[in-house]
Amino acid sequence: MKSTIRVGILLAFIVIIFTIFSGCTTTSGPTQPISNQASSTPGSSTQTNVDFSMVTHVNVSTIAGHDGITVHLNLLDQKNQTVIWSGVKLPVDIDIWSTRFDSNRQQIKDSLVFRKIGASSEWREGNAFMGGEIQIPSSEMRVPTGATNGWTYVTVHIPDGKTFSVTDEYTPLNPS
Repeated sequence: MKSTIRVGILLAFIVIIFTIFSGCTTTSGPTQPISNQASSTPGSSTQTNVDFSMVTHVNVSTIAGHDGITVHLNLLDQKNQTVIWSGVKLPVDIDIWSTRFDSNRQQIKDSLVFRKIGASSEWREGNAFMGGEIQIPSSEMRVPTGATNGWTYVTVHIPDGKTFSVTDEYTPLNPS
């Protein structure tokens, strides 16, 4: 059982690293952000006219922290590149469920551990290496006894009225 959990955690770590670096590209010379946006002032972190129409899908990952877990939501374009944005609060629905195995040994949702309707305020929240995250303290989670892993369901609402939903099936329910 412990080796299965370790393998699951290792796979989750590999998925997270792959997800983070799959959108990275190397270029030479000056670059422009992926989204069509104009900064209010050069070098400013507040941007206007963010083109959310470039968003085609999202991904999410969760990482165990010292006092709970962190959720990393990433808006992506058709080339699987991160859409750079800030200055807009995007509503985000987060549901975390514990899981269990049914009689057919299939993993299924079990108990609602956490539900929150919050907001994401910039693209860095999707990147664990840039210090961005949505924090979920363990004190706000109702983890059933014995549950160690779960699924995180996230829906992000962008200003044009579209919603994008994604599931992370490798959510650690206990702090590291």
